[in-house]
Amino acid sequence: MVPEYKESDYTYTTTYRVRSHECDRQGVVHNSRYLEILEVARIEFCRDILRIPMDPGTFASHHKFFFVRNAINYFSPAQFDEELLIYTRIPKIGKTSILIHQIMNRLNDGSRVLECESVMVSVNEQTNEPKEIDHELRILLIGEV
Repeated sequence: MVPEYKESDYTYTTTYRVRSHECDRQGVVHNSRYLEILEVARIEFCRDILRIPMDPGTFASHHKFFFVRNAINYFSPAQFDEELLIYTRIPKIGKTSILIHQIMNRLNDGSRVLECESVMVSVNEQTNEPKEIDHELRILLIGEV
C-alpha cells in the first residue's frame, strides 16, 4: 500500500508520545488505541486552530457531532515511547457533515504509521438527529478548507 496523503497539504500538526498502556503484548499500539490518539489530535486542532473553548459541555451540549465513518490505512505499527507527528486537516464541509483527513508519522524519521479519513455529522443536542452545522462554526471551518 502506498500513502495517498501528502504532508505538504496540511498546516496543522501535533505530537503525541505512545504510552505503555496503549500497547499490546507484541509491544505495538493496539488498533483501537489509534482512534483515541487521533481524537487527541482532533481536539487539539479544535482548540488551537478553530479556537473552540473546551469545557465539559463542548461536543455534548454544543457543537455535538457523531462520527459516522473512520477509515484507516495502516502502514507500520507504532511502539511504546515513540513520538508521533499527527497532521490534521478539513478538506470538505457539507451541510451537516465534516470530512477530516489525518496522517500519523514517526517524529524521528517521518515514516508513515497510518492515514485516516473520518466523517462527523452535526446533530441536535436533544434529539441526536442530523442538523445543519452552526453558522459560527461553519465560518471557522471554512478557513481550514
